Amino acid sequence: LGMLAALAAGPVVAIADSTPVRLAIVVPIVVPEGTSALLSSASLEQYTSGNGLLSRELEAVYNRPVAIAIDPLIIASIRVLGSSAPKSAVTWLNRLRSASNESFALSFGDSNLTLTTQAGASTPLSVESLDFALDSANFDGAVTAPTRSARPSPTPEALRPTLPTTADLFDWPYSLADVAWPRERTVDAADLKSLATAKYTTAILASDNVSHSAPTSSSVVVGSMRALISDDPVSGALRSAVAAPSAPRWNAAMANLHHVLAASGSRYGGTTIFATLDRAVPVSASHLKETITSIAADSSIKLVGLSAARGTSPISVSIVGRHQPAAELAVVHKLLAALAAEQRFASVVEKPEAITSERRLRLLRLLSNQWDAAAPTWQTAANRFLADSRDLRNGVSVVTNGSFNLLADRGALPIAVRNDLDQEVTVFVNVRPRTAILAVTDTSVKLVLEPHSQGSSQVPVQAISNGTVGVDISLADSTGQRIGSATTARINVQAGWETPAVVVFALLVFAVFGFGIVRRVLRREEPNND
Repeated sequence: LGMLAALAAGPVVAIADSTPVRLAIVVPIVVPEGTSALLSSASLEQYTSGNGLLSRELEAVYNRPVAIAIDPLIIASIRVLGSSAPKSAVTWLNRLRSASNESFALSFGDSNLTLTTQAGASTPLSVESLDFALDSANFDGAVTAPTRSARPSPTPEALRPTLPTTADLFDWPYSLADVAWPRERTVDAADLKSLATAKYTTAILASDNVSHSAPTSSSVVVGSMRALISDDPVSGALRSAVAAPSAPRWNAAMANLHHVLAASGSRYGGTTIFATLDRAVPVSASHLKETITSIAADSSIKLVGLSAARGTSPISVSIVGRHQPAAELAVVHKLLAALAAEQRFASVVEKPEAITSERRLRLLRLLSNQWDAAAPTWQTAANRFLADSRDLRNGVSVVTNGSFNLLADRGALPIAVRNDLDQEVTVFVNVRPRTAILAVTDTSVKLVLEPHSQGSSQVPVQAISNGTVGVDISLADSTGQRIGSATTARINVQAGWETPAVVVFALLVFAVFGFGIVRRVLRREEPNND
Protein backbone atom coordinates (compact mmCIF):
# COMPACT_ATOMS: atom_id res chain seq x y z
CA LEU A 1 0.00 0.00 0.00
CA GLY A 2 2.84 2.39 0.86
CA MET A 3 4.46 1.80 -2.51
CA LEU A 4 1.15 2.35 -4.29
CA ALA A 5 0.67 5.63 -2.44
CA ALA A 6 4.15 6.75 -3.37
CA LEU A 7 3.54 5.94 -7.01
CA ALA A 8 0.25 7.78 -6.92
CA ALA A 9 1.79 10.87 -5.40
CA GLY A 10 4.93 11.01 -7.48
CA PRO A 11 5.60 11.71 -11.16
CA VAL A 12 5.34 9.09 -13.88
CA VAL A 13 8.41 6.86 -13.96
CA ALA A 14 10.42 7.08 -17.17
CA ILE A 15 12.07 4.09 -18.77
CA ALA A 16 15.79 4.24 -18.15
CA ASP A 17 16.93 2.62 -21.40
CA SER A 18 18.23 5.24 -23.84
CA THR A 19 16.55 3.46 -26.76
CA PRO A 20 12.87 4.37 -26.87
CA VAL A 21 10.39 1.54 -26.77
CA ARG A 22 8.44 1.42 -30.02
CA LEU A 23 4.73 1.10 -29.29
CA ALA A 24 1.76 0.80 -31.66
CA ILE A 25 -1.73 1.26 -30.21
CA VAL A 26 -5.17 0.59 -31.68
CA VAL A 27 -8.21 2.41 -30.31
CA PRO A 28 -11.74 1.34 -31.37
CA ILE A 29 -14.31 3.96 -32.42
CA VAL A 30 -17.56 2.23 -31.47
CA VAL A 31 -21.00 2.79 -29.97
CA PRO A 32 -22.90 0.86 -27.29
CA GLU A 33 -24.76 -2.36 -28.01
CA GLY A 34 -28.15 -2.21 -29.69
CA THR A 35 -30.71 -4.21 -31.67
CA SER A 36 -31.70 -1.76 -34.42
CA ALA A 37 -30.30 -2.23 -37.92
CA LEU A 38 -28.83 1.29 -37.98
CA LEU A 39 -28.33 4.13 -35.54
CA SER A 40 -31.28 6.48 -35.35
CA SER A 41 -31.01 10.20 -36.02
CA ALA A 42 -31.65 10.88 -32.33
CA SER A 43 -28.87 8.51 -31.26
CA LEU A 44 -26.43 10.03 -33.71
CA GLU A 45 -27.22 13.52 -32.49
CA GLN A 46 -26.64 12.41 -28.91
CA TYR A 47 -23.36 10.60 -29.67
CA THR A 48 -21.89 13.43 -31.80
CA SER A 49 -22.93 16.36 -29.63
CA GLY A 50 -20.25 18.42 -27.90
CA ASN A 51 -19.84 15.98 -25.01
CA GLY A 52 -21.27 12.94 -26.75
CA LEU A 53 -19.61 9.54 -26.74
CA LEU A 54 -18.31 9.66 -30.33
CA SER A 55 -17.13 13.24 -29.91
CA ARG A 56 -15.11 12.28 -26.85
CA GLU A 57 -13.70 9.19 -28.56
CA LEU A 58 -12.55 11.16 -31.59
CA GLU A 59 -11.18 14.05 -29.54
CA ALA A 60 -9.02 11.65 -27.52
CA VAL A 61 -7.25 10.22 -30.58
CA TYR A 62 -7.56 12.94 -33.24
CA ASN A 63 -4.26 13.42 -35.12
CA ARG A 64 -2.36 11.46 -32.47
CA PRO A 65 0.04 8.65 -33.47
CA VAL A 66 -2.40 5.85 -32.72
CA ALA A 67 -4.43 3.74 -35.13
CA ILE A 68 -8.23 3.81 -34.97
CA ALA A 69 -10.54 0.90 -35.74
CA ILE A 70 -13.83 2.37 -37.00
CA ASP A 71 -17.20 0.67 -36.84
CA PRO A 72 -18.70 1.17 -40.34
CA LEU A 73 -22.15 1.14 -38.71
CA ILE A 74 -21.47 4.74 -37.64
CA ILE A 75 -20.45 5.95 -41.10
CA ALA A 76 -23.35 4.23 -42.88
CA SER A 77 -25.93 5.38 -40.33
CA ILE A 78 -24.99 9.01 -40.93
CA ARG A 79 -24.80 8.77 -44.70
CA VAL A 80 -28.02 6.84 -45.16
CA LEU A 81 -29.94 9.81 -43.69
CA GLY A 82 -28.76 12.11 -46.46
CA SER A 83 -29.89 15.68 -45.95
CA SER A 84 -31.83 14.72 -42.80
CA ALA A 85 -28.69 13.66 -40.90
CA PRO A 86 -28.05 15.73 -37.75
CA LYS A 87 -25.60 18.57 -38.38
CA SER A 88 -23.46 17.44 -35.46
CA ALA A 89 -23.15 13.98 -37.04
CA VAL A 90 -22.11 15.39 -40.41
CA THR A 91 -19.56 17.65 -38.72
CA TRP A 92 -18.22 14.70 -36.72
CA LEU A 93 -17.91 12.55 -39.85
CA ASN A 94 -16.02 15.29 -41.70
CA ARG A 95 -13.63 15.66 -38.77
CA LEU A 96 -13.07 11.91 -38.66
CA ARG A 97 -12.19 12.00 -42.36
CA SER A 98 -9.67 14.80 -41.78
CA ALA A 99 -7.83 12.88 -39.03
CA SER A 100 -4.28 11.88 -39.88
CA ASN A 101 -4.55 8.62 -37.87
CA GLU A 102 -4.02 5.29 -39.53
CA SER A 103 -7.34 3.46 -39.66
CA PHE A 104 -9.06 0.23 -40.59
CA ALA A 105 -12.64 -1.01 -40.59
CA LEU A 106 -14.15 -3.17 -37.92
CA SER A 107 -16.89 -5.61 -38.88
CA PHE A 108 -20.34 -4.01 -39.09
CA GLY A 109 -21.57 -3.27 -35.59
CA ASP A 110 -18.20 -4.56 -34.35
CA SER A 111 -19.74 -8.01 -34.59
CA ASN A 112 -17.97 -10.95 -32.98
CA LEU A 113 -16.32 -12.61 -35.98
CA THR A 114 -15.61 -16.03 -34.51
CA LEU A 115 -18.96 -16.32 -32.76
CA THR A 116 -20.62 -16.97 -36.12
CA THR A 117 -17.92 -19.20 -37.60
CA GLN A 118 -17.79 -21.41 -34.51
CA ALA A 119 -21.59 -21.56 -34.51
CA GLY A 120 -21.60 -23.09 -37.98
CA ALA A 121 -21.23 -20.27 -40.53
CA SER A 122 -18.59 -20.87 -43.21
CA THR A 123 -17.51 -17.22 -43.08
CA PRO A 124 -18.29 -14.27 -40.80
CA LEU A 125 -21.67 -12.69 -41.42
CA SER A 126 -21.53 -9.67 -43.75
CA VAL A 127 -23.80 -6.84 -44.89
CA GLU A 128 -26.17 -7.52 -47.78
CA SER A 129 -27.62 -4.11 -48.70
CA LEU A 130 -28.72 -0.78 -47.22
CA ASP A 131 -31.22 0.06 -49.95
CA PHE A 132 -34.12 -0.61 -47.59
CA ALA A 133 -33.07 2.37 -45.43
CA LEU A 134 -32.83 4.98 -48.21
CA ASP A 135 -35.46 7.67 -48.56
CA SER A 136 -35.29 9.52 -51.87
CA ALA A 137 -36.66 12.64 -50.17
CA ASN A 138 -33.36 12.91 -48.30
CA PHE A 139 -31.34 12.99 -51.50
CA ASP A 140 -33.07 15.73 -53.46
CA GLY A 141 -29.81 17.60 -53.75
CA ALA A 142 -28.29 14.78 -55.81
CA VAL A 143 -30.50 15.05 -58.86
CA THR A 144 -29.61 13.83 -62.30
CA ALA A 145 -29.38 16.81 -64.64
CA PRO A 146 -32.20 16.93 -67.22
CA THR A 147 -31.34 15.94 -70.75
CA ARG A 148 -31.63 18.77 -73.28
CA SER A 149 -34.61 18.23 -75.55
CA ALA A 150 -37.30 20.08 -77.40
CA ARG A 151 -39.78 19.36 -74.66
CA PRO A 152 -40.53 22.28 -72.34
CA SER A 153 -39.95 20.32 -69.11
CA PRO A 154 -37.81 17.36 -68.07
CA THR A 155 -39.33 13.93 -67.67
CA PRO A 156 -40.05 12.59 -64.18
CA GLU A 157 -37.21 10.09 -64.65
CA ALA A 158 -34.75 12.92 -65.21
CA LEU A 159 -35.78 14.51 -61.92
CA ARG A 160 -35.42 11.34 -59.91
CA PRO A 161 -32.73 11.63 -57.20
CA THR A 162 -29.61 9.57 -57.63
CA LEU A 163 -29.47 7.40 -54.54
CA PRO A 164 -26.15 6.19 -53.16
CA THR A 165 -25.30 2.53 -53.47
CA THR A 166 -24.44 0.36 -50.50
CA ALA A 167 -20.79 0.59 -51.55
CA ASP A 168 -21.07 4.39 -51.56
CA LEU A 169 -22.46 4.41 -48.03
CA PHE A 170 -19.57 2.32 -46.69
CA ASP A 171 -16.78 3.86 -48.75
CA TRP A 172 -14.01 5.29 -46.56
CA PRO A 173 -10.30 6.11 -47.08
CA TYR A 174 -8.96 3.52 -44.63
CA SER A 175 -5.17 3.40 -44.61
CA LEU A 176 -5.12 -0.29 -43.69
CA ALA A 177 -7.19 -2.85 -45.56
CA ASP A 178 -8.53 -6.28 -44.75
CA VAL A 179 -7.69 -6.32 -41.03
CA ALA A 180 -9.81 -8.64 -38.87
CA TRP A 181 -10.05 -8.01 -35.14
CA PRO A 182 -11.81 -10.98 -33.52
CA ARG A 183 -12.72 -10.95 -29.85
CA GLU A 184 -9.66 -11.74 -27.76
CA ARG A 185 -8.89 -15.37 -27.02
CA THR A 186 -11.62 -16.79 -29.26
CA VAL A 187 -9.72 -17.89 -32.39
CA ASP A 188 -8.84 -21.38 -33.57
CA ALA A 189 -7.25 -22.69 -36.78
CA ALA A 190 -10.62 -23.12 -38.53
CA ASP A 191 -11.49 -19.49 -37.77
CA LEU A 192 -8.32 -18.30 -39.50
CA LYS A 193 -9.32 -20.23 -42.63
CA SER A 194 -12.79 -18.67 -42.50
CA LEU A 195 -11.27 -15.20 -42.17
CA ALA A 196 -9.03 -15.86 -45.16
CA THR A 197 -12.04 -17.02 -47.18
CA ALA A 198 -13.71 -13.73 -46.28
CA LYS A 199 -10.70 -11.90 -47.83
CA TYR A 200 -9.08 -10.81 -44.58
CA THR A 201 -5.29 -10.78 -44.87
CA THR A 202 -4.30 -9.79 -41.32
CA ALA A 203 -5.77 -10.82 -37.98
CA ILE A 204 -5.28 -9.16 -34.59
CA LEU A 205 -4.75 -11.81 -31.91
CA ALA A 206 -3.99 -11.78 -28.21
CA SER A 207 -0.53 -13.02 -27.28
CA ASP A 208 -1.88 -16.07 -25.44
CA ASN A 209 -3.83 -17.12 -28.53
CA VAL A 210 -0.58 -18.18 -30.23
CA SER A 211 2.16 -20.63 -29.39
CA HIS A 212 4.42 -18.42 -27.25
CA SER A 213 3.35 -16.74 -24.03
CA ALA A 214 6.23 -14.24 -24.15
CA PRO A 215 6.26 -12.92 -27.74
CA THR A 216 9.40 -11.40 -29.22
CA SER A 217 7.66 -9.82 -32.20
CA SER A 218 4.19 -8.44 -32.80
CA SER A 219 4.32 -9.44 -36.48
CA VAL A 220 3.76 -13.15 -37.06
CA VAL A 221 2.51 -15.69 -39.56
CA VAL A 222 -0.01 -18.26 -38.36
CA GLY A 223 -0.39 -20.88 -41.05
CA SER A 224 -1.02 -18.80 -44.17
CA MET A 225 -2.44 -15.79 -42.30
CA ARG A 226 -0.49 -12.73 -41.26
CA ALA A 227 -1.28 -11.61 -37.72
CA LEU A 228 -0.49 -8.82 -35.29
CA ILE A 229 -0.06 -10.03 -31.73
CA SER A 230 -1.17 -7.65 -29.01
CA ASP A 231 1.01 -7.95 -25.94
CA ASP A 232 -1.34 -8.96 -23.12
CA PRO A 233 0.61 -7.40 -20.20
CA VAL A 234 1.07 -4.08 -22.03
CA SER A 235 -2.54 -4.00 -23.22
CA GLY A 236 -3.76 -4.76 -19.71
CA ALA A 237 -1.65 -1.98 -18.17
CA LEU A 238 -2.76 0.46 -20.85
CA ARG A 239 -6.43 -0.33 -20.26
CA SER A 240 -6.03 0.08 -16.52
CA ALA A 241 -4.63 3.56 -17.05
CA VAL A 242 -7.45 4.56 -19.42
CA ALA A 243 -10.12 3.27 -17.04
CA ALA A 244 -8.59 4.73 -13.87
CA PRO A 245 -11.42 6.29 -11.83
CA SER A 246 -9.30 9.06 -10.28
CA ALA A 247 -6.14 11.08 -10.81
CA PRO A 248 -4.12 9.25 -8.10
CA ARG A 249 -5.16 5.87 -9.50
CA TRP A 250 -4.23 7.08 -12.99
CA ASN A 251 -0.74 8.11 -11.85
CA ALA A 252 -0.24 4.69 -10.30
CA ALA A 253 -1.53 2.95 -13.44
CA MET A 254 0.78 5.01 -15.67
CA ALA A 255 3.76 4.12 -13.51
CA ASN A 256 2.86 0.46 -13.84
CA LEU A 257 2.44 0.85 -17.62
CA HIS A 258 5.96 2.22 -17.92
CA HIS A 259 7.42 -0.64 -15.89
CA VAL A 260 5.54 -3.19 -18.02
CA LEU A 261 6.71 -1.48 -21.20
CA ALA A 262 10.30 -1.59 -19.97
CA ALA A 263 10.06 -5.32 -19.30
CA SER A 264 8.41 -6.03 -22.67
CA GLY A 265 10.87 -3.77 -24.50
CA SER A 266 13.78 -5.94 -23.45
CA ARG A 267 12.04 -9.00 -24.87
CA TYR A 268 11.16 -7.40 -28.18
CA GLY A 269 14.71 -6.22 -28.78
CA GLY A 270 13.83 -2.96 -30.47
CA THR A 271 10.92 -4.26 -32.57
CA THR A 272 7.47 -2.72 -32.20
CA ILE A 273 5.23 -3.68 -29.28
CA PHE A 274 1.56 -3.77 -30.17
CA ALA A 275 -1.22 -2.99 -27.68
CA THR A 276 -4.98 -2.68 -27.95
CA LEU A 277 -7.63 -0.94 -25.92
CA ASP A 278 -10.76 -2.62 -24.63
CA ARG A 279 -13.63 -3.00 -27.10
CA ALA A 280 -16.27 -2.31 -24.46
CA VAL A 281 -17.90 1.11 -24.43
CA PRO A 282 -16.94 3.58 -23.19
CA VAL A 283 -13.39 3.39 -24.53
CA SER A 284 -13.32 7.15 -23.98
CA ALA A 285 -13.06 6.93 -20.22
CA SER A 286 -11.91 10.06 -18.46
CA HIS A 287 -8.21 9.29 -18.96
CA LEU A 288 -7.99 8.09 -22.57
CA LYS A 289 -6.82 11.45 -23.89
CA GLU A 290 -4.46 12.03 -20.97
CA THR A 291 -2.97 8.55 -21.30
CA ILE A 292 -2.21 8.92 -25.00
CA THR A 293 -0.88 12.45 -24.50
CA SER A 294 1.40 11.30 -21.68
CA ILE A 295 2.77 8.38 -23.70
CA ALA A 296 3.34 10.55 -26.77
CA ALA A 297 5.24 13.13 -24.70
CA ASP A 298 7.54 10.58 -23.05
CA SER A 299 10.96 10.41 -24.72
CA SER A 300 11.39 6.81 -23.56
CA ILE A 301 8.45 5.71 -25.72
CA LYS A 302 8.07 6.18 -29.45
CA LEU A 303 4.49 5.81 -30.69
CA VAL A 304 4.42 4.36 -34.20
CA GLY A 305 1.68 3.48 -36.62
CA LEU A 306 0.12 0.08 -37.01
CA SER A 307 1.69 -0.20 -40.45
CA ALA A 308 5.11 -0.12 -38.77
CA ALA A 309 4.18 -3.12 -36.67
CA ARG A 310 2.66 -4.94 -39.63
CA GLY A 311 5.65 -4.11 -41.81
CA THR A 312 8.13 -5.89 -39.54
CA SER A 313 9.44 -9.20 -40.84
CA PRO A 314 7.10 -11.79 -39.31
CA ILE A 315 8.06 -14.79 -37.27
CA SER A 316 6.24 -18.09 -37.63
CA VAL A 317 4.01 -19.25 -34.78
CA SER A 318 1.15 -21.69 -34.37
CA ILE A 319 -2.33 -21.01 -33.10
CA VAL A 320 -3.39 -22.05 -29.61
CA GLY A 321 -7.04 -22.85 -30.22
CA ARG A 322 -9.51 -20.80 -28.18
CA HIS A 323 -13.27 -21.15 -28.36
CA GLN A 324 -16.38 -19.18 -27.60
CA PRO A 325 -18.50 -20.33 -24.64
CA ALA A 326 -20.72 -23.29 -25.54
CA ALA A 327 -23.85 -21.59 -24.20
CA GLU A 328 -23.33 -18.58 -26.49
CA LEU A 329 -22.65 -20.79 -29.49
CA ALA A 330 -25.90 -22.68 -28.91
CA VAL A 331 -27.86 -19.42 -28.98
CA VAL A 332 -26.06 -18.10 -32.06
CA HIS A 333 -26.69 -21.39 -33.87
CA LYS A 334 -30.43 -20.77 -33.40
CA LEU A 335 -30.07 -17.18 -34.56
CA LEU A 336 -28.27 -18.22 -37.74
CA ALA A 337 -30.89 -20.91 -38.42
CA ALA A 338 -33.63 -18.30 -38.03
CA LEU A 339 -31.83 -15.97 -40.46
CA ALA A 340 -31.51 -18.80 -43.00
CA ALA A 341 -35.23 -19.58 -42.65
CA GLU A 342 -36.05 -15.91 -43.28
CA GLN A 343 -33.90 -15.99 -46.41
CA ARG A 344 -35.93 -18.90 -47.75
CA PHE A 345 -39.22 -17.30 -46.73
CA ALA A 346 -38.38 -14.01 -48.47
CA SER A 347 -38.38 -15.76 -51.86
CA VAL A 348 -42.16 -15.18 -52.08
CA VAL A 349 -41.76 -11.40 -52.42
CA GLU A 350 -40.51 -9.39 -55.39
CA LYS A 351 -37.68 -7.76 -53.44
CA PRO A 352 -36.39 -10.28 -50.87
CA GLU A 353 -33.52 -8.01 -49.84
CA ALA A 354 -36.04 -5.49 -48.48
CA ILE A 355 -36.75 -8.09 -45.79
CA THR A 356 -33.47 -9.94 -45.41
CA SER A 357 -31.06 -6.97 -45.44
CA GLU A 358 -32.48 -5.29 -42.36
CA ARG A 359 -32.77 -8.54 -40.45
CA ARG A 360 -29.15 -9.38 -41.21
CA LEU A 361 -28.01 -6.01 -39.85
CA ARG A 362 -30.07 -6.53 -36.70
CA LEU A 363 -28.35 -9.86 -36.14
CA LEU A 364 -24.92 -8.35 -36.72
CA ARG A 365 -25.63 -5.78 -34.03
CA LEU A 366 -26.88 -8.49 -31.71
CA LEU A 367 -23.51 -10.21 -32.19
CA SER A 368 -21.56 -7.06 -31.31
CA ASN A 369 -18.56 -7.26 -29.02
CA GLN A 370 -20.22 -4.52 -26.98
CA TRP A 371 -22.72 -7.02 -25.57
CA ASP A 372 -21.96 -9.01 -22.48
CA ALA A 373 -23.24 -12.33 -23.75
CA ALA A 374 -23.24 -13.74 -20.24
CA ALA A 375 -25.72 -11.10 -19.09
CA PRO A 376 -29.49 -11.75 -19.14
CA THR A 377 -30.03 -8.70 -21.34
CA TRP A 378 -28.28 -10.37 -24.28
CA GLN A 379 -30.31 -13.55 -23.91
CA THR A 380 -33.48 -11.46 -23.77
CA ALA A 381 -32.48 -9.63 -26.95
CA ALA A 382 -31.67 -12.94 -28.67
CA ASN A 383 -35.06 -14.38 -27.70
CA ARG A 384 -36.74 -11.25 -29.08
CA PHE A 385 -34.92 -11.73 -32.39
CA LEU A 386 -36.10 -15.33 -32.60
CA ALA A 387 -39.69 -14.32 -31.77
CA ASP A 388 -39.61 -11.58 -34.43
CA SER A 389 -38.30 -14.13 -36.91
CA ARG A 390 -41.25 -16.43 -36.24
CA ASP A 391 -43.70 -13.54 -36.56
CA LEU A 392 -42.13 -12.51 -39.87
CA ARG A 393 -42.34 -16.01 -41.32
CA ASN A 394 -45.96 -16.27 -40.18
CA GLY A 395 -46.74 -13.07 -42.07
CA VAL A 396 -47.93 -15.18 -45.01
CA SER A 397 -50.09 -18.03 -43.84
CA VAL A 398 -53.08 -20.24 -44.59
CA VAL A 399 -56.24 -18.97 -42.91
CA THR A 400 -58.44 -21.88 -43.91
CA ASN A 401 -59.04 -24.60 -41.33
CA GLY A 402 -61.95 -26.59 -39.92
CA SER A 403 -64.22 -28.61 -42.22
CA PHE A 404 -65.56 -28.48 -45.79
CA ASN A 405 -68.47 -30.27 -47.40
CA LEU A 406 -67.93 -31.59 -50.91
CA LEU A 407 -71.36 -32.40 -52.33
CA ALA A 408 -70.35 -33.15 -55.90
CA ASP A 409 -68.13 -35.52 -57.80
CA ARG A 410 -65.97 -32.55 -58.80
CA GLY A 411 -65.49 -29.18 -57.19
CA ALA A 412 -63.03 -26.64 -55.82
CA LEU A 413 -61.80 -26.13 -52.29
CA PRO A 414 -61.58 -22.43 -51.36
CA ILE A 415 -58.28 -22.01 -49.51
CA ALA A 416 -57.88 -18.59 -47.87
CA VAL A 417 -54.39 -17.09 -47.44
CA ARG A 418 -53.35 -13.96 -45.55
CA ASN A 419 -50.47 -11.58 -46.41
CA ASP A 420 -49.37 -9.29 -43.57
CA LEU A 421 -46.23 -8.06 -45.37
CA ASP A 422 -45.59 -4.67 -46.96
CA GLN A 423 -44.95 -6.30 -50.33
CA GLU A 424 -46.96 -8.26 -52.84
CA VAL A 425 -46.37 -11.99 -52.47
CA THR A 426 -46.68 -14.91 -54.87
CA VAL A 427 -47.30 -18.30 -53.33
CA PHE A 428 -48.45 -21.72 -54.48
CA VAL A 429 -51.17 -23.45 -52.49
CA ASN A 430 -50.58 -27.16 -52.03
CA VAL A 431 -53.30 -29.56 -50.85
CA ARG A 432 -52.44 -33.18 -49.99
CA PRO A 433 -55.24 -35.62 -49.04
CA ARG A 434 -54.29 -38.16 -46.40
CA THR A 435 -56.40 -40.93 -47.96
CA ALA A 436 -57.60 -41.86 -51.44
CA ILE A 437 -61.19 -40.73 -50.78
CA LEU A 438 -60.31 -37.42 -52.45
CA ALA A 439 -58.11 -36.66 -55.43
CA VAL A 440 -56.56 -33.23 -56.02
CA THR A 441 -56.33 -32.55 -59.73
CA ASP A 442 -53.95 -29.57 -59.34
CA THR A 443 -51.69 -29.89 -56.31
CA SER A 444 -50.04 -26.46 -56.71
CA VAL A 445 -52.30 -23.48 -57.37
CA LYS A 446 -50.71 -20.06 -57.84
CA LEU A 447 -52.01 -17.16 -55.74
CA VAL A 448 -50.90 -13.51 -55.83
CA LEU A 449 -51.73 -11.33 -52.82
CA GLU A 450 -51.45 -7.57 -52.46
CA PRO A 451 -49.72 -6.14 -49.36
CA HIS A 452 -51.76 -6.47 -46.17
CA SER A 453 -54.57 -8.41 -47.82
CA GLN A 454 -56.30 -11.75 -47.85
CA GLY A 455 -57.23 -13.87 -50.86
CA SER A 456 -58.55 -17.28 -51.76
CA SER A 457 -57.40 -19.90 -54.22
CA GLN A 458 -59.69 -22.48 -55.76
CA VAL A 459 -58.06 -25.91 -55.61
CA PRO A 460 -59.77 -28.38 -57.96
CA VAL A 461 -60.63 -31.77 -56.45
CA GLN A 462 -62.50 -34.95 -57.38
CA ALA A 463 -64.46 -37.16 -55.00
CA ILE A 464 -63.60 -40.83 -55.24
CA SER A 465 -65.90 -42.23 -52.56
CA ASN A 466 -67.93 -41.16 -49.56
CA GLY A 467 -66.36 -40.39 -46.21
CA THR A 468 -64.29 -37.90 -44.31
CA VAL A 469 -60.72 -37.16 -45.31
CA GLY A 470 -58.04 -35.01 -43.74
CA VAL A 471 -56.08 -32.75 -46.07
CA ASP A 472 -52.74 -31.02 -45.39
CA ILE A 473 -52.64 -27.47 -46.72
CA SER A 474 -49.32 -25.70 -47.18
CA LEU A 475 -47.71 -22.84 -49.10
CA ALA A 476 -44.62 -22.93 -51.29
CA ASP A 477 -42.56 -20.56 -53.39
CA SER A 478 -41.95 -20.90 -57.12
CA THR A 479 -39.21 -23.48 -56.56
CA GLY A 480 -41.40 -25.70 -54.39
CA GLN A 481 -39.71 -24.67 -51.15
CA ARG A 482 -42.26 -24.78 -48.34
CA ILE A 483 -43.21 -21.44 -46.79
CA GLY A 484 -44.39 -21.38 -43.19
CA SER A 485 -46.08 -24.28 -41.49
CA ALA A 486 -48.81 -26.56 -42.82
CA THR A 487 -52.37 -26.67 -41.53
CA THR A 488 -54.99 -29.39 -41.68
CA ALA A 489 -58.65 -29.36 -42.70
CA ARG A 490 -61.32 -32.09 -42.87
CA ILE A 491 -63.42 -32.68 -45.98
CA ASN A 492 -66.82 -34.39 -45.76
CA VAL A 493 -67.15 -36.12 -49.11
CA GLN A 494 -70.50 -37.33 -50.50
CA ALA A 495 -69.31 -38.85 -53.74
CA GLY A 496 -71.88 -39.05 -56.57
CA TRP A 497 -74.85 -38.01 -54.44
CA GLU A 498 -76.15 -35.75 -57.20
CA THR A 499 -76.88 -38.64 -59.62
CA PRO A 500 -79.68 -40.28 -57.58
CA ALA A 501 -80.90 -36.84 -56.56
CA VAL A 502 -81.30 -35.84 -60.19
CA VAL A 503 -83.13 -39.10 -60.94
CA VAL A 504 -85.52 -38.55 -58.04
CA PHE A 505 -86.05 -34.96 -59.13
CA ALA A 506 -86.69 -36.07 -62.72
CA LEU A 507 -89.19 -38.67 -61.53
CA LEU A 508 -91.00 -36.06 -59.45
CA VAL A 509 -91.15 -33.70 -62.41
CA PHE A 510 -92.34 -36.52 -64.65
CA ALA A 511 -94.97 -37.51 -62.11
CA VAL A 512 -96.27 -33.93 -61.79
CA PHE A 513 -96.42 -33.37 -65.52
CA GLY A 514 -97.77 -36.85 -66.12
CA PHE A 515 -100.52 -36.36 -63.58
CA GLY A 516 -101.47 -33.06 -65.21
CA ILE A 517 -101.63 -34.58 -68.66
CA VAL A 518 -103.71 -37.50 -67.51
CA ARG A 519 -106.08 -35.20 -65.67
CA ARG A 520 -106.58 -33.00 -68.73
CA VAL A 521 -107.24 -36.03 -70.93
CA LEU A 522 -109.78 -37.33 -68.49
CA ARG A 523 -111.55 -33.96 -68.39
CA ARG A 524 -111.83 -33.96 -72.17
CA GLU A 525 -113.38 -37.41 -72.13
CA GLU A 526 -116.07 -36.50 -69.59
CA PRO A 527 -119.61 -36.27 -71.26
CA ASN A 528 -121.19 -32.84 -71.58
CA ASN A 529 -124.47 -32.85 -69.56
CA ASP A 530 -125.75 -29.59 -71.05
